[in-house]
Amino acid sequence: MHQGSNSTASIQQVLARVRALRQRRARDASGCFWIEGIRHFVQACDARLEFDTIVHRRVLLKSDLAETLARRLAAQGVRQVKVTPEQFRSVCAAAHASGIEAVVRQRWTPLHQVPTGRRIFPIVVEEIRSPGNLGTILRTAEACGAGGVIFIGERGDPFDPVTVRASMGGIFHLPLVRADSEQLRQWAQTHGILLAGLSPDAGRLWTDLPPGPTAIIIGEERKGLSDRLRVVCDLTVRLPMAGRADSLNVGVAAGVMMYELGRRARDR
Repeated sequence: MHQGSNSTASIQQVLARVRALRQRRARDASGCFWIEGIRHFVQACDARLEFDTIVHRRVLLKSDLAETLARRLAAQGVRQVKVTPEQFRSVCAAAHASGIEAVVRQRWTPLHQVPTGRRIFPIVVEEIRSPGNLGTILRTAEACGAGGVIFIGERGDPFDPVTVRASMGGIFHLPLVRADSEQLRQWAQTHGILLAGLSPDAGRLWTDLPPGPTAIIIGEERKGLSDRLRVVCDLTVRLPMAGRADSLNVGVAAGVMMYELGRRARDR
């Protein structure tokens, strides 16, 4: 980490890097992602994420707390780049420029470090097509006390800018894990965790889940659970549909299940 110069060339390089981080290829290659806004900046600091670069424009920044945190990070050697309002808005996706944005290191947790116990439940996802839906799931997972989110395979990307915004900072406080289906199965068996798939074609209702630690597995919006995830499920459950709609939005369905698992965990 270092504080870089604010020459025109270095500023343009930073802005180009920020634009590149809108694409997953750049995020995967660098191991970084992009956050913007006071709320996300403060929450990322609170979660003790590793900052790479801070981009700010003081005239646009209306938060004493954010300024204090930025100065603290600068004292620790985090690079700070001061830009013009026009330059700041050129990389700002929000409707109103907040005055502070940052490049932050992605944080992944090894599967064996995911917390387990009678009062903890993890969420498992393979792929969610809509980054907004994934962000909603992450936001809800953090809100109802999920022990972490396990991504099966390489398809899921929690660091998409839309996902990060939709998570409302929840992504910063959740253990995020990558694993394959066999690793998931072995981990669940080791810790006595029931793997329950959420599927509209399941024969059992969500209220039929047996007691005990449970991980809910959420499939992709259109295709649902993949074959490799169905194989590792101990059972599948569905939410009852009283109306004419044949299914719920994946974020809504996942939210219902997560709050049920949270209620059960608290009761235990």
